Amino acid sequence: MRIALLSDIHANLEALVSVVEDLKLKKVDRVVCLGDMVGYGPDPDGVVTTVRALGFDCILGNHEAALSHKKDRDWLNFQAKDNNIETEQLLSTSNLDFCRSLPRSLAINELLFVHGFPPDSVLVYLKNCDDEKIEKLLVSEGCLVCFVGHTHTLSLVFMEQDGLVRQKIGCGAISLDKQKKYIINVGSVGQPRDGNNKAKYVVFDCDQWTVEVFGVEYNVDETI
Repeated sequence: MRIALLSDIHANLEALVSVVEDLKLKKVDRVVCLGDMVGYGPDPDGVVTTVRALGFDCILGNHEAALSHKKDRDWLNFQAKDNNIETEQLLSTSNLDFCRSLPRSLAINELLFVHGFPPDSVLVYLKNCDDEKIEKLLVSEGCLVCFVGHTHTLSLVFMEQDGLVRQKIGCGAISLDKQKKYIINVGSVGQPRDGNNKAKYVVFDCDQWTVEVFGVEYNVDETI
């Protein structure tokens, strides 16, 4: 089975449409969206409508959580908070209900999907967690690979004999070791923060145990 991972689309419909077109060439069996479909960008309703129409599996991001709970909205910085208030008005009733009903995590076989940090945090950034916390998680967590988003940057985290490895990754294929556990940050479709404005997404091959990162061009000027 081949699973595509999309995260942090952030209401960028042009980026999402370009990724969807690129996905048609990749022969994936399933698509999982790791949250933050909305926020920042100009087309929250269009993005949620598209994701739902395509039948993607979706989990809760912090921007969706902020549509439901005041404490989660207050966690956002003032610009994102104002944007979230506006987003609530821009979403159809059906799409708003959909965003509010999303699960905090998803498990498929030995894979775990969560927006922020395992097992189900939508707020904690992987990059802000110290080595001890991550090592403890990797030892105790039952899943073999956990996919996260939230930081808008791509990375691979795993244990070696001499300690934790945090590896930045870019476009291309990576072979994983089936004897190790991993946390993989899949970057962002709609607002990457790696110095390259291509929409990023990841395909995980469950049989080959490989991760491949793709970067897709889209009409940035139209989004702006």
